[in-house]
Amino acid sequence: MGLISRIRRLTVSRIENFLNTVEDPEVLFPQLVREMEDQVRAAISAETKALAAQKAAERDSAQIRQKLERLTRGAEIAVEKGEDETARDAVKAQIALESDLKIQDDAVSRAERAYQDARSARMQIEEQLEELRTKKNEILTRARIASTQKKIEKTVSGRASSANSILDAVVRLESKVEEAEAELDIRRSMDTGGATPSLERRLDELEQNDEIEKRLAALKKKIGDSNV
Repeated sequence: MGLISRIRRLTVSRIENFLNTVEDPEVLFPQLVREMEDQVRAAISAETKALAAQKAAERDSAQIRQKLERLTRGAEIAVEKGEDETARDAVKAQIALESDLKIQDDAVSRAERAYQDARSARMQIEEQLEELRTKKNEILTRARIASTQKKIEKTVSGRASSANSILDAVVRLESKVEEAEAELDIRRSMDTGGATPSLERRLDELEQNDEIEKRLAALKKKIGDSNV
């Protein structure tokens, strides 16, 4: 389960409900607070990494744009000097780089969303931890009353406290939903469509060659018009 999705599911009310089902809330509460403190540190680390990834993606995108500008100017110079082959190669490289730029811009958008999610998750768990500390006595009092009234069996406490993480026990029941969603995404990504790869490649090449010739003709017209 991802850190961010795990944090987003945690609320003080859910933690209170969880403590109401265990036999020793006074024992589990400090453990839970320590785990949430660990989650805060992990969330800070995730936010830092996400910000670094966003900055790196933005730098890569800027570099591609600089290359595109150079290719555009280079193609114009080649046309001016009558070097059609050089101009054609520059336009071809430009088209390929435009595709790379689209991919990189998508990566920038994803990196920005990842950073915002990480930042939001960090702020959320910090607020929850502070609220939990503030409401400590109230939460423990309710948990003691609920535990006494319900007379929870020791097996419930044993199962929960023996888990690797108390926070895992709070959100464990929803993990199957995530697995089903992930499986559905994988199946969708494996849908390849109808045309064969070789045919698609030939069509792509034809479209690219046509685009190159169109752009080259446009450049020649632009240079010719400017010389009139």
